[in-house]
Amino acid sequence: MDKRKFPRVVARFIVTCNMDRSLEMHMWIGNREIDALMLNLSQEGMAILTQYNVRAGSVISIKFTLINLGTIVDEDRVRSMEMVGKVCYNTLAQGREYRLGISFVRISRKDKEAIANFVRSEIK
Repeated sequence: MDKRKFPRVVARFIVTCNMDRSLEMHMWIGNREIDALMLNLSQEGMAILTQYNVRAGSVISIKFTLINLGTIVDEDRVRSMEMVGKVCYNTLAQGREYRLGISFVRISRKDKEAIANFVRSEIK
């Protein structure tokens, strides 16, 4: 049984992540963008698949474009989003790829609402 507070749905969007520049201990990644594939999404977080071994507890900035063809609100159909998340877990998924569980720590109210609408439209 899923213990999450908010439902997650399978989502396949390209995600761009940057390490929080204030975390000097993560210089091994530097300021380079990390490409990742979103695996699922909720209004409180997401899971991504990436080639980078990002430690749990790391704070990252996240950018992606949400495409929700199931909404009647035009501004929510295609919406570029930016938020800050914290890596809650990191597991070796397959080969050299890592599955990261990310909890949003800073997200706008409008982005959170757009994600909630996306999740509702996908559950139907």
